[in-house]
Amino acid sequence: MPKQTIPARRGAATLVRKGQYIKIINTYGNQVVDTWAFALPSATLSSSDAVEAPLFPNATATSLKIYSPTANTAASAPEYMSMCHTRATLCKLTPEVGETLVSQKRAPMVKIVEDTSPGVHDTLIAACDRWRYGELGVEGYHESCTDNCWDALAALSDTVDANFTELLKGLQAKLGGRVPDPFNLFMNIPVTQEGSGAKRGLKFEGPVTKEGDHVVLEALRDVVVVMSACPQDVLDINGKKPVDAHFEIMG
Repeated sequence: MPKQTIPARRGAATLVRKGQYIKIINTYGNQVVDTWAFALPSATLSSSDAVEAPLFPNATATSLKIYSPTANTAASAPEYMSMCHTRATLCKLTPEVGETLVSQKRAPMVKIVEDTSPGVHDTLIAACDRWRYGELGVEGYHESCTDNCWDALAALSDTVDANFTELLKGLQAKLGGRVPDPFNLFMNIPVTQEGSGAKRGLKFEGPVTKEGDHVVLEALRDVVVVMSACPQDVLDINGKKPVDAHFEIMG
C-alpha cells in the first residue's frame, strides 16, 4: 500500500491484518500522532487462529456460576489497545522496540518492531477533546483527537463491506462513547521530581524528534489502527504548529 496522509489536525483509520506492519511517520519532525488499535474478531477477517481474550479466563465449573450477568456484559466489550494495562504488563511508562502493547483484557494487540526516533512517546495523557480546549481558553470550535478518532472510524466504515461497517459503527456505542487513552507517538511528557519528597509531576514539552522519524508496529491480530495528527496548538507539544503525518502498511 502506498504512503498515505494523516492530515494536519485530522485523523485517519486503516485495517491492519495479523502479521502486517504499519509504519507511522513523523514526516516533519514536530507532530504528535495519537494512535489507537481496536481489535476485530478473528472470524471477521483473515486470521484462522482466535486470539481474543477469553470471557472466562482459567475458568472452573464453580467460577462460571459466580460471575454476574452485569459483569459479563461489561467483560464482553470490544477489545482495544489499553495504555494502563500495557503499563502494568511492562512495568514501565514507555514501551520500547520488541515490546507488546496489550488490550484492556490483557491480550496482545501490537508489537513495536522498529523506532528510529529517540523513543520518547507517551502513555499517560488522554486524547485532547473539546473540553480540554475550553480549559485552555479556546472559544468556539477546535479540532480534537477525540473527535478525530470517531470521525476516522466512521470514514473507514463507509469504505468496507456491510458486516465490517456494522462492526465499526457499533464500536462507539459498545464503548459507551469513551475514546480509550491513546499511545501518543512522539509526544514528550517528562515525569518530574518536585522537591525532596516523593511528589511527582508532568510537563508538556516540545518534540525531540527529527524529520522522517518513524515507528513500525506489527499487528498481532486483525486490528483497525486509528491515528490523529494532534491539533494541539496552544501548548508546545507540536511546536504549536500541527502538520501532516503519514503512514504505510507493509507485509
